[in-house]
Amino acid sequence: MNHELMANHLVNVDEPLEAMVLGSVINFPKLASTMVQYIKKPVVFYNRQHQAVYQAIVSLYQEGEPIDLVIINRWLRANKAEETIDAVFLTELTGQGNLNSIYRHCNLLFQLAIKRYLASYGADLRRLSLEADTDPLKLLSTLAGNIDSILGNLASMQEKTANDYMNEVFTDIIEKQDGRKKGILFDVKELDERTGGFAPGNYIVLAAGTGMGKTGFMIHAIRHQCLIEKNPIGVVTLEMSGAEYMARLIAAETDYSNSELNRAMSVDVSTLYQRTGRLVDMPLHIHDKPVESIELQYIIREWVRRKKVKMVVIDYIQLVEDPRYPNARDRVSAMSRALKNLARELGIVIVAVSQMSRDWEKRKEFDKRPQLSDLKETSQLEQDGNAVLFLFRPFKYGLQYEDGSADEHTMELHALKLRGARATDRDDPWLLDYDGACNRLARFASLRYGTLTPIADINENREPNF
Repeated sequence: MNHELMANHLVNVDEPLEAMVLGSVINFPKLASTMVQYIKKPVVFYNRQHQAVYQAIVSLYQEGEPIDLVIINRWLRANKAEETIDAVFLTELTGQGNLNSIYRHCNLLFQLAIKRYLASYGADLRRLSLEADTDPLKLLSTLAGNIDSILGNLASMQEKTANDYMNEVFTDIIEKQDGRKKGILFDVKELDERTGGFAPGNYIVLAAGTGMGKTGFMIHAIRHQCLIEKNPIGVVTLEMSGAEYMARLIAAETDYSNSELNRAMSVDVSTLYQRTGRLVDMPLHIHDKPVESIELQYIIREWVRRKKVKMVVIDYIQLVEDPRYPNARDRVSAMSRALKNLARELGIVIVAVSQMSRDWEKRKEFDKRPQLSDLKETSQLEQDGNAVLFLFRPFKYGLQYEDGSADEHTMELHALKLRGARATDRDDPWLLDYDGACNRLARFASLRYGTLTPIADINENREPNF
């Protein structure tokens, strides 16, 4: 459906108000810029003659021409905009206008047009929903997109100046200094300090090879957001079921490993209940069914609208389906662009978990460390991401640091792209202590991989030491 702001009945119509807006601009041409800023389409006016006069004023304004009765009348005749409009009609408009409240009058007109549009839209929506061949998911997605478009038009009516944005920057700095505002923190000290937390609208790519701990790393961030920051979080898990994903969270919260929970061996249920009490009401929303791109965007919109989620994790992006793109490269590129735009539109952080290509495994020794070109399927992920993070575990490939300090728990975090902050050097990553059996993270005392000393081993009842 490609609706315009149509007016098809006399409900929510105020023609005297329309005449007042147009008359104000004719009497005081400097108000044309205000009208053009707040009213973007002729159909915001119900009266077709008013639509034609509006179009004349906009065209003259854009061409830098004077705006007065004579020139407007000449433009209307030249463009055959409306044969019934004459000098008498235009003269009557000038008697309606004044210099005051142009913004409020334009805003009221736009609200009336929205009501007329929704009445027309509702009738079409009902008709389409009753047709047998209508795809309900596409209909829902279209509905969400059109509503968002209306809200976007409303937001654009309050277009900000450079001074407004400067005030936002200063306010943001002051609120962060006072501790009243912070971005989405991953509870990884070095990453959080360097970024200040990821700001709303950021699109993050987290990539690693198979078995490197992508899910465990994100579970650590999710636990912090849900349990400490109390922020609602959404997870789309396409590789494992919702129950399996929740089991990883339970393992991170208790002494039990993933394996012990899977086999139910040596698990004391009463102890399990005691240690997972705070997970019961955590604001975490999980979708674990196969999903297409259009449906995924609808799910995220609904989470934001109904659940007020602050961050959404897609685990992982290569598994999102889209029949429009049979080629994997095109599919992932399109999905990445859509997620980036969605993050900015909705004002949330979206994390796209990604696999890496297999080529990196062919490199030797520490040259296996990730680089941006290792992103699987497409370079679009690198271009779109506000941040691109990689995980690497040397021990899995039989690699040791010079002093032999790396072991099976050593995890390297590479931030190879951080928009607005300094990225890490490929040969000097941040170092974490990762217990893959329980999906837990802690940090090392030194960031230099040649002289690592663990602060503490992860053992039972120990929280990550960030």
